[in-house]
Amino acid sequence: MTALLRRLYKLTQSAFERIGIYLVISRISRRNRPELVNKAIWKPFVVDDRWRTLYKETQAVAQGASTDNIFRQCRFYSTLQMANYAASLPVGDVIECGCWHGHSTIAIATILTDHRFSGRFHVFDSFEGGLSGFKEKDESYFELSEHEKRALIKQFASNFEFVSSVTAKFGFVELHRGWIPQSFASFAARPVKFVHIDVDMYDPTKAALEFFWDDLVSGGCIVVDDYNHAVFEGATRAVDEFLESRPPRIFYKVPFGGSCYIIK
Repeated sequence: MTALLRRLYKLTQSAFERIGIYLVISRISRRNRPELVNKAIWKPFVVDDRWRTLYKETQAVAQGASTDNIFRQCRFYSTLQMANYAASLPVGDVIECGCWHGHSTIAIATILTDHRFSGRFHVFDSFEGGLSGFKEKDESYFELSEHEKRALIKQFASNFEFVSSVTAKFGFVELHRGWIPQSFASFAARPVKFVHIDVDMYDPTKAALEFFWDDLVSGGCIVVDDYNHAVFEGATRAVDEFLESRPPRIFYKVPFGGSCYIIK
């Protein structure tokens, strides 16, 4: 019945779009506060620039169209510019914690290639069970049920062979398979200039911040993808706690779409 209603809804939307009307029906609840956005006001939504083009091209390679949304687009738009800034720094490797299907990995690697990057791009992911488990500090405003938590954990599972295949052309990308922080155990200290953290949960986010902070070069950048995400509040708690004793040069909370940028 649900599938039939969704199909009917899509058909109705298409019919209205043909006469120039956008029709949307959305349930209003504690978790859902819908509002239409006129995307034509922001030029990159209408005419692709460098970052929008890179987003779309690498999304296609990673086969990620099914999870595309305006929040993700906005996060990437800013994150890719921060990666471009960090790529211009003279010294340091690049780190990613959590890569899912490799969309951000491919995009960042493309930017590094444009900068003739001579270092290594280290990518850490479990490549097996999706997200690590929800713990007390991961509880959110949404008050997820156990069923919803299990579904989210499963949804974000990544595949080592697939990510290996889509990053193979970048000779400097090195995949590290295993759960964070255990997978850091054999990783030797070295200067790093950009760290992209997208692991959703409190424990791995905090562990990544603590492990790479001392190695981050002056002016280096850390991006935490899930900061201020209402579902994954553990990431926000991890950042806030970490920065209490390590004030950065710049700390910017992205106002739309989530994530934050930390400049050392």
